[in-house]
Amino acid sequence: MVYCMTLYNTVLATGNFTNQTFLIALRGMWIEYVIIFAIQTFTVVWQVAFASIIGLYHGYGFTANVIPDYIMTYCRNFVMALPLQLLIVGPLARLIFRSIFIREKGKIARKFCLTFFNMRNIIGIKRVAD
Repeated sequence: MVYCMTLYNTVLATGNFTNQTFLIALRGMWIEYVIIFAIQTFTVVWQVAFASIIGLYHGYGFTANVIPDYIMTYCRNFVMALPLQLLIVGPLARLIFRSIFIREKGKIARKFCLTFFNMRNIIGIKRVAD
């Protein structure tokens, strides 16, 4: 995805789509790749932080050792959550959404067009002749 979007933005920026564009996008995609990876990691960090509070309560309860128990729970959860997000859950969620929206693409596009043209009629926007 990162490479495709970098390629797309490179074509938009240069106005060309040649064989050289593929190499330019390949060389330029690494900054975006690092940023996307950081966003996914950051998301997992916060999910684990909040889920560890629940895990702490269920596993140990809120005792006098709440801080060491929380740190241990957090570390154990993070070791499980990061690979799960990057290798299984993230790709699976993208596959499910892709299959739903490809199947529903015609219905969604038709609904959008009907809504858009209905709103144009309601607010009185006239179609500009070509």
